Amino acid sequence: MTSALAITALAFVAVALVLLIELAIRRVVLERRARRYAAAVRRVRPIAIELLEGEGRERPALPTGDQAVLAEVLGRYSRQLTGEASGRVAEYFRGSDALARSLHELGSWRTWRRAAAAYRLGDMGCEEAAPALLAALEDRRRVVRGAAARSLGRLEVVEAAKPLVEALVSERVPNGVAGEALVELGPSAVGELRVIAGHPSHRLRATAIALLGLVGDSGGSSLAVDCLGDPSAEVRATAAETLTRIGGPPAEGALRSALEDRIHFVRAGAATALGVIGSREALPRLLQMARTDAFRPARAAAQAVARISPKALAEAAEEEDAGPHLHEAADLSAL
Repeated sequence: MTSALAITALAFVAVALVLLIELAIRRVVLERRARRYAAAVRRVRPIAIELLEGEGRERPALPTGDQAVLAEVLGRYSRQLTGEASGRVAEYFRGSDALARSLHELGSWRTWRRAAAAYRLGDMGCEEAAPALLAALEDRRRVVRGAAARSLGRLEVVEAAKPLVEALVSERVPNGVAGEALVELGPSAVGELRVIAGHPSHRLRATAIALLGLVGDSGGSSLAVDCLGDPSAEVRATAAETLTRIGGPPAEGALRSALEDRIHFVRAGAATALGVIGSREALPRLLQMARTDAFRPARAAAQAVARISPKALAEAAEEEDAGPHLHEAADLSAL
């Protein structure tokens, strides 16, 4: 019995020693890798700055590893840059070993390699990476899908609008990442968003209309107006919210009709939009809503009145049946 315990104890000690040695080796390897990376960053940083500033000097050929580091450094510097600087970055990497290597690593069995490659491809700015990144949106790992979504937005791949909206709605990609990518597509995505607004899924329709309000202009207001009659209350409410951004006088009639919607949060959205537009014709109905409607639409109506006519709000707040929402709006308006 004693010898068996001794053997077991020795086995545990041996395993612990092996683990300690493995951790020590891993630490040495990671520290060495970090030093090599820092040295590579120092080598490529001047090249990155020259590239972004457009200096015409011939740049030295770099090994594939340094090219990958250069892509990461350029990514840190260039994420807010567009136009010529962005074009120079893409031209540098087009046809390079670093681009080919990153595309190849999208097929790696290691998740972190696929994610890093997808992220790096966006910083390289080469549109030819778009098909591979679109395929990566179907990766089995969420982190890889998120990196691919981010890069598709950076590259402004219009064809990515529908798969990005689908990934957003299904939560296969983090909301913030997918939303930012779709916004980065900008006005070029409006056409695709219009198509998605007719999708059978009400969640896809609502998302498309919401994004139209972020990347579109007043030209998209007619579609949002049409969506105020959608069978889905979520879509109707989203359309009203969108009209606070891209709506105008032509949307007033439809929004006033939406004040009679049977769903309270749709009425609230319509009231807010009318306040932003400044619809004086809606004042009588908004005052009535502020006195008698459910909490959310009543409060939105009172706030809308405050935006449209502070004088009408002050007079209404003096009446006996004003209610708490008009009083609150009047107090806030007086601050």
